Amino acid sequence: MDAVSWAMLGAILALLILSALFSGSETAITAASRAFITRRTREGDRRALTLSRLQERKDRFLAALLVGNNFVNTTATALASSLLIAWFGEGGVVYASLAMTVLLVIFAEVLPKTYALQRPDATALAAAPLLAAVMRLLGPLGSAVNWLLSHVFRLFGVQAAQARRSEEELLGAIELHGTDERGEAEAAAQEERRMLRGVLALDDLTVGDVMTHRARIHALDADAAPEALMARILAAPHSRMPLWRQRGEEVLGIVDARAALHALAAARQEGGAVDLKRFAAPPSFVPETRPLREQLHAFRAMTPKLALVVDEYGTIRGLVTLEDIVEVVVGQIAQRGEAIIADDDADGIVEVRGDARLREINHALDWDLPQDEASTAGGLAIARTHGIPEIGARIRVGRYTLTVLERRGWRIDRLSIGRDAD
Repeated sequence: MDAVSWAMLGAILALLILSALFSGSETAITAASRAFITRRTREGDRRALTLSRLQERKDRFLAALLVGNNFVNTTATALASSLLIAWFGEGGVVYASLAMTVLLVIFAEVLPKTYALQRPDATALAAAPLLAAVMRLLGPLGSAVNWLLSHVFRLFGVQAAQARRSEEELLGAIELHGTDERGEAEAAAQEERRMLRGVLALDDLTVGDVMTHRARIHALDADAAPEALMARILAAPHSRMPLWRQRGEEVLGIVDARAALHALAAARQEGGAVDLKRFAAPPSFVPETRPLREQLHAFRAMTPKLALVVDEYGTIRGLVTLEDIVEVVVGQIAQRGEAIIADDDADGIVEVRGDARLREINHALDWDLPQDEASTAGGLAIARTHGIPEIGARIRVGRYTLTVLERRGWRIDRLSIGRDAD
């Protein structure tokens, strides 16, 4: 071979290497963890800073990279065709097409992209200088390509979507967290996934979704006898309770149970009356539509960490505490003498109270009972039967079976829930 042939072979090899770098860099920056890049940027890594800036305009960057990659592939194929035609005549075109297809697919596409997928973060950092050079050289051309594409989309009535990181992508990443763990590590990862989902739910849920319903509020009647008040306080599982009259029509404040007991005991010894209102903190009222994240921030400045929930007419709907919001993240916290969910039996069937929230059941058992029809287990049974089911009634909800165990009047007190085997 003469010097020209050797030069052409060298140029083809250099273009193939450049094509491999383009392909691997494209895959690496697409697959690289944004959290990793952000952390390295904060640590002062200039390469990570470069990658972070490129990801802000990923459409322009990818267009420039694809232009460069296609240019070197086309040039390499043209040089190979010219060289093989000189060697084999017109049949060299076929040989060049076959040879370049194999070389480009294996060594310029599959190999670098597979490597980049296996080590996306490290590869992206290593490729940062090359990527910056490509953007300086071909960035304007990439912008021109994007401008042309936007007009083509508009011509066909297609709105060009802006690439954005959505909450759904984050939820998908959470679902993948710890899926390759086994044993105790798997159980820990499962709990971490539940807690991460709970953190994201703070923006989607409102105070009305987690409040204790008015019918379940342990409150003190300001007009009740001292003995009845003392018995009520001792039986309640809470340290703070609303003080009201006329079953909540007039709220006087929030009473600390310990201070109220001391006052009642002193009044009992002295034989006098006691006004619990003197020991009550001013009540706080919040609308049932307030997002949990806002209420969480509000609780930071409130004492006590308790608020009464009202509807649009000012009627008390329930009560919310800081603990109710924390339970969205960590799961239900058992009250004194109260089981969260009864232990399941050998068949995997669990017993729950009728007012147990479906969100808490799903959180504790990693189930997916539907929450769009009702917020409680009893409510779901009623929604599916369009009435009040009798004791012993079995209700199918997807792959779950609800069985009514106890009923008090029109209220479902207890159910069992079983899930079909996977």
